[in-house]
Amino acid sequence: MEIVHLTYPVKNKITTGQVVLALGFFDGVHLGHRHLIATARKLADEKHLPLMVMTFDRHPSEVYAKNKSFIYIDTLEEKAAKMAKLGVDYLVVMKFTTAFSQISGQEFVDNVIIKLQANTVVAGFDYTYGRKDLANMDHLPAFAKGRFEIVKVAKQTVDGEKIGSTEIRRAITEGKMEEVYDLLGSHYVMSGTVGHGKRNGHKLGFPTANLVWTDKKAIPKVGVYATKTKVNNHWYNSMTSVGYNVTIDQERKIYIESNIFDFNEDIYDQPIAIKWYKYTRGEIKFDSLEQLKEQLQKDQAEIKQNFAEGLDKK
Repeated sequence: MEIVHLTYPVKNKITTGQVVLALGFFDGVHLGHRHLIATARKLADEKHLPLMVMTFDRHPSEVYAKNKSFIYIDTLEEKAAKMAKLGVDYLVVMKFTTAFSQISGQEFVDNVIIKLQANTVVAGFDYTYGRKDLANMDHLPAFAKGRFEIVKVAKQTVDGEKIGSTEIRRAITEGKMEEVYDLLGSHYVMSGTVGHGKRNGHKLGFPTANLVWTDKKAIPKVGVYATKTKVNNHWYNSMTSVGYNVTIDQERKIYIESNIFDFNEDIYDQPIAIKWYKYTRGEIKFDSLEQLKEQLQKDQAEIKQNFAEGLDKK
């Protein structure tokens, strides 16, 4: 898969011929997104054309609503990796600027879709490309003027609930990891590197890898989770704490610390990833380090039992 970064207006051709173009932000590349991309991939195969997906470098609300605290399910790198697995040929990342946010629906069609040489455009029923009341899927045929075909993908649901990035972000921040899995189609993953902590876990007999992650990723709610942690391309069962270290520190800073089972290596500054399976309990302030240690032993035993019973078979 080729990744192409663009700024508006599109000036140079990316491909030598036409493409099937899928449009969306695709945060999380969840089940609804996968259905849309699969639809586009099938059309591309039938037409013997490459599949191009266009997304943005940041969520439009960061510009429209000046929402600088917007949180993401995936980093761009994580999104790209998922797209490659789905058979996307070209991932176009458009820089979303204030100027770009102000173009009309007709300008978007003429200066983006047409310049990308779309034979067919595939997008969700609620996709917009400007003012919602004007630049929506119902009005796209008028802007297209017969220059490309349009496929509008219907809303996708699970157990009556819409499959959407907003719903998934909410479930992550509420610690509902089983719901996240049902909507996302995979377990939520946070990637980063191992930072240098205060080694408090090591002193208690529960050494942890302290995750340093991108600030804009969705963070699961405070508590302890059954997880898997990836080190050197191998996934290990683990338990991960999200919290403020209330028993030991007064510092108001969120820590994500993974105690990796059956693992004893120095991995400071190395890349790791944490896959989230189940919320097991909230954060507790203990009266002593001994009480904390006893609880960690119970947590580890419970989570090991969860995995022994097939928690990771889903």
